[in-house]
Amino acid sequence: NHPLAGKTLHFTGKVIDVRDASEEEISHGHVHGAHGHQH
Repeated sequence: NHPLAGKTLHFTGKVIDVRDASEEEISHGHVHGAHGHQH
């Protein structure tokens, strides 16, 4: 196992960009990656 497995981790982050959902994302009900619809 990884040395951090089972540990509580705390992260600090910053939102650097927000975009509108595409029509496809809206119709599917979830976000798609940079290369389109992948599951």
